[in-house]
Amino acid sequence: MKKLLFTTLALTAAMPALGQSTAGNARVDLIQEGRHMPVLNEQNLGETRYIVPAAPEGSTQFAFTLKGYVFGIRLIKASYLGYETDTDYAAYTDMKTSGLGALVKKLDIWAVSRGSVSADGALRPDFHVQQNTDKKNRRVEMNYDNASREIDVNIVPRLGSQGLPPATPKQRFEAYDTVTALLHMTRRGRTDADDLCRGSVPIFDSKQHYNLRLAPVGENRVKFLGDKQQAIHCYAYYEPVSGFDPEDLPDAEEAGTPIDVYFQYYPEVDMHVPVRFAYRISSFKAIIKMTGLMLVTPDGEIIMDES
Repeated sequence: MKKLLFTTLALTAAMPALGQSTAGNARVDLIQEGRHMPVLNEQNLGETRYIVPAAPEGSTQFAFTLKGYVFGIRLIKASYLGYETDTDYAAYTDMKTSGLGALVKKLDIWAVSRGSVSADGALRPDFHVQQNTDKKNRRVEMNYDNASREIDVNIVPRLGSQGLPPATPKQRFEAYDTVTALLHMTRRGRTDADDLCRGSVPIFDSKQHYNLRLAPVGENRVKFLGDKQQAIHCYAYYEPVSGFDPEDLPDAEEAGTPIDVYFQYYPEVDMHVPVRFAYRISSFKAIIKMTGLMLVTPDGEIIMDES
């Protein structure tokens, strides 16, 4: 379970190094700098082509990189880039782990999601594509039919199980994919800051459906971007719902131990960006912290920081 939870933490936390765009560039388009964006459609499982337009004028753009440590050993490099407007969004993630025996699985994985933003600010995915580049080379394509409230999930090679019980069609549709889930979390608390650390974020990852149940802790000084800074501290409890095999379910200690999530608010883009994650139980300690940040405001101002 520890391997699964750390992978979930990394995927939800974020997923190519930041691009080399600087304030001197005439036009910044962060999402197109994702290193696998040029091959997005090279292994499609059907006739659908996945289109991610360039970030439009007036959009908010974001890119941040993270590094993960287990027992103080750096094992993961991850980043997350994309854009949002009042009507749509797109995000790209890329994550690579070194592996640590039974604790952390060796992974090289990337994913892309695109969707719409409703009038009330809710995110609704149109598609989610995920590609593993390991020996199995597993491809996942999730296409959402928002009119009929259904998802077509195509996975090659197929998974051996869909869990006991499998996630229902309703659970699949009403949850966020892993990439959209992170963007949703950055947008929480916009109208009421107290909402940032309350409620649950439902997630469906093509097999497993789970909630990240949030609870407020307060504010703490934590290290990210090379310095100690004040951040908003939340607990995130990992709650399996459906689509799990028995061996993947948490034990009592794991179920009762929250992930510590720290957010920094950036008013220029009205986003609460997750800057640090920590998970500790008796035999396991993992930390993921932000090491690079680039934001582009709707009027083109560029904000950069790195450790």
